[in-house]
Amino acid sequence: MPIATPTTISAAITTRLYVHMREFYPRRATRGVGCAPEALVRLRRMAMMAAGAFVLVAFHASAGAQALFSRDAPKEPGAPSWAIERAKLPPFVPPRTADGVPDFRGRWAGTPGGDDIEEHDYVDISSPPEETFIADPPGGKVPYQPWALAKRNEIRAGLARGWPGQTGERLYADPQTYCLYMTPRATYRGGFDIQQGPGYVLVLYNFSHYSRYIPTDGRPHALSSNVKLWMGHSRGRWDGHTLVVDVTNVNGLNWLDQVGNFVSENVHLVERFTLVHPNIIDYEVTIDDPQVFTRPWTIRLPFRRAAAAQGDRYATEMWEHACHEGNKAGEHMRGLGFKWFPGVGPPR
Repeated sequence: MPIATPTTISAAITTRLYVHMREFYPRRATRGVGCAPEALVRLRRMAMMAAGAFVLVAFHASAGAQALFSRDAPKEPGAPSWAIERAKLPPFVPPRTADGVPDFRGRWAGTPGGDDIEEHDYVDISSPPEETFIADPPGGKVPYQPWALAKRNEIRAGLARGWPGQTGERLYADPQTYCLYMTPRATYRGGFDIQQGPGYVLVLYNFSHYSRYIPTDGRPHALSSNVKLWMGHSRGRWDGHTLVVDVTNVNGLNWLDQVGNFVSENVHLVERFTLVHPNIIDYEVTIDDPQVFTRPWTIRLPFRRAAAAQGDRYATEMWEHACHEGNKAGEHMRGLGFKWFPGVGPPR
């Protein structure tokens, strides 16, 4: 098995951190031609510094190195913190578009992390402690069937990233490493633009040119169950102040986070987007997959209007995010012995 050298790990971590920071940090537009914006240069430098710090920590544990997150980093907020904040918000009636539906238009940021949708402690410089994303069931754990929990634990044991329970084996790389996204992960990670018109909602993601066209004119799902898509097949409707999106035909080839929590190709998703503040969307997604879980369960998190607090005049702009260009992470992962995640199903 190839050895994880500083060069290969640095390249892989640089790619991951650069994608992460491009996704969540505010963009600054350039008006010139042929010159990189200053913010983008800073992000590249930060990604390289963080990658170098990771290599130093991994290969020279006794040496001090600057890290993206220190071991005493505060826990990143999730569903529990959002429940407390949400309970304190006053009633809010959202503005309407010209055709009379709630106006979600604008740029929205998502969660700061999402390494593991369940609560976890500090792992490494790119994985701070986080609260659970799961609002239901109580306790914030994914309600796996026994075979599925064993499979998730097998995947996690083969990450070779330092998560508890790992064996040192290299099994599957996170599919997002290859610039692949899936609903609902793409949505609660945030970093997207919402546009609306009569009878539709359009979601444009920063990440790798992904998008979702969501009809809200009452049309039914029209795809055969044999057709499977990365982002699934979405149909929307309005329920008072809430956009409800029914999602089918998801291919189940991506994870819900970076550590192997998964769904199957038979999953059914119901998303609910509710404006509860001029600059906050209350997002819920209920995940129902009887082959994998013992019951439906729900992730609930806030999306905040991008750069609203900073008054950033470029907050309404979205830059091209060409994830595949120059991305060697997939090549490095294969060289290190990681395999392509093939999806899961119950044992026969």
